Amino acid sequence: MGSVETTAPLSIVEASVQDLASALSSGYTNSVELTAKHLLRIAKYDRRGAHLNAVPIINQNVFDLAQASDERRVQGKTLGPLDGIPCTIKDSYKIQGMTVASGSPAFQNLVANEDAFTVQMIREAGGVMLGRTNMPPMAAGGMQRGVYGRAESPYNPNYLTAAFASGSSNGSATATAASFGVFGMGEETISSGRSPASNNGLVAYTPSRGVISIRGNWPLFPTCDVVVPHTRTVEDMFALLDVIVAKDDNKTGDFWRGQPYVELPSVESVRPQTYQSLRDTSALSGKKIGVPKMYIGGVDSDPAARRVHTRQSIIDLWLQARKVLESLGATVEEIDLPVVTKFEKPDEDGDDDVSKASEGGVAPPHRNDVDMCQLMAYAWDDFLAATNDGNVATSLAQIDSATIFPQPPGTIPDKYDAQDPLVRHYDVKNHIVARHDADSSSSGAPRNIYDLPNMEKALKGLEARRKEDWDDWLATTGLDAVVWPCNGDVGRADADTSEDSSADAWRNGVLYSNGNCAIRQLGIPTVSTTMGCMADTGHAGEPDLRGQGVRRQQPAQRKAPGLTPELATDRIEVSRPVSKMSGAAPRLEVVQATAGTSGSVVVSGKADKGELRSLKVYINGEETGGELEVAKDGSWHVQASVPTGQATSGAMMRAGEINVPSREQSMVVVLASGVNAGSRKYDKRMRYVQ
Repeated sequence: MGSVETTAPLSIVEASVQDLASALSSGYTNSVELTAKHLLRIAKYDRRGAHLNAVPIINQNVFDLAQASDERRVQGKTLGPLDGIPCTIKDSYKIQGMTVASGSPAFQNLVANEDAFTVQMIREAGGVMLGRTNMPPMAAGGMQRGVYGRAESPYNPNYLTAAFASGSSNGSATATAASFGVFGMGEETISSGRSPASNNGLVAYTPSRGVISIRGNWPLFPTCDVVVPHTRTVEDMFALLDVIVAKDDNKTGDFWRGQPYVELPSVESVRPQTYQSLRDTSALSGKKIGVPKMYIGGVDSDPAARRVHTRQSIIDLWLQARKVLESLGATVEEIDLPVVTKFEKPDEDGDDDVSKASEGGVAPPHRNDVDMCQLMAYAWDDFLAATNDGNVATSLAQIDSATIFPQPPGTIPDKYDAQDPLVRHYDVKNHIVARHDADSSSSGAPRNIYDLPNMEKALKGLEARRKEDWDDWLATTGLDAVVWPCNGDVGRADADTSEDSSADAWRNGVLYSNGNCAIRQLGIPTVSTTMGCMADTGHAGEPDLRGQGVRRQQPAQRKAPGLTPELATDRIEVSRPVSKMSGAAPRLEVVQATAGTSGSVVVSGKADKGELRSLKVYINGEETGGELEVAKDGSWHVQASVPTGQATSGAMMRAGEINVPSREQSMVVVLASGVNAGSRKYDKRMRYVQ
């Protein structure tokens, strides 16, 4: 038995990686208990209660991962600060043995044959993957409903948790903000990582091309796609980047790292030895920072610049953030932003995607020298071939294109331009049929994705434009960084069914994060940090720091969401005697978990009474009346009523939307606490009761 420490109580709500890693190493908790605490929050607020629907798929092997972490800790073989830390993964990442639908009904049964690279790195660092987070079909948009529905805001149910037209990592951000996981792995093609981070007061990092391997992720627009981690603090982002920014010798399925036309710097030459070395509170002293006028209520000097809608409460937050930057020694100047205005203007010859954009769309157009619909089709076809799930499809040609991202009944059609590849998705299958026909003829469509027409010109053109309009422009202006509010406003939750709300949600400054398509298409890295909470909506909004990495720490402006308050089970005792885990976990068997009479649940099993300190059962996140009595023969039994009004939240799901396991089932978690220095173990599988 160790000495008793008197430390302030620790809650998993808003807890940092370092907080929880310290609690694990000190013996105040272990990974199995920590995992259970996060699952209880998911049961209480995601599957019931506020019904945020951020984590629609629960990893049925999650306790095996947690127990393995605890066993390593007992053996003195801990893998680092992420060992035993619960996290969530977007549905577009491969997790070996789990489905990888990318939110699409067409692929809801597709099973991953391997881990995505970043998932592999998190697994090797000991991270505990709780489940998959929600997203629209194929990440093609933001808040469109997919096979698992969509995630909702933990701050204000009347507003969206991400931009409607580009915020596909909505589940990752909601889950991280609501403390369902300590961090989340999202992605971005236009603003799908930044936008939900902004609406949820999170830190997000979008890297330069090739800095973080995206191998094993479903692609959308391969020239734009990047991995985007979500954390609640800058320090947590550093800890995560230390793990996932690593060399990957396998380039299969990673478009930019595999292409032969543009040389990219090595990961080793870009990343610091540890990202923690970037913690420098004096980093802004003497720096010159620009803020685009058009993103803070002003007007760009270029008459062709698109007007940007910006809500006054966001301008107010910016004015506060500006004072912070200046107090840290920076000079802030209001500027034009030619990298965006030039990108969105038609070429003089009129032979470009911007010139061809139809009047019907309101979304800012893409600029491409390659057929993005064909590129998308080839990338999806390659992903299916690499996944090699013969039970579903090994080629896109086997898929009914109408099932990939169907329009949900009763919803308003999207307002993308007619030339946008997201609108032309019915051309996708035709490209793949032509591709496979080319295998049996000497002419026809190219077989290799890098041999598509204009590919070399397109990639070299993107790099040349980035260098001229961004790198050279920064050097000419003498700016050290450019910052701006990520969003101009937040769309309303009914933007998919209300014409008025839809019109508001599709305004420039609202439908995407500011910067629109230019940021990702040119490969400009970004960092998002929180400015605070909007006074009139209760939503969090952030500015972006444009640079190669996080260079400073912001004062604590983040606020925890009000719809997911702390539970009693969130607390970790830190005043009990400190001791290390030792020996085996207590033996536990769940024999029965079934529906009883009058809306009750019956759970029974066996345990070794001599090994136990306590035994508790939780149903849908709520404890069933304290510690259970264990009989001399080790048997135990409990019958408890399902909390009133929580039997099902099915009414909040729409027809055809699913969760795994079904939300109509009750989640039962059994916790056995051992006498051997607090070791805990659960039955190897959670139980779900219809």
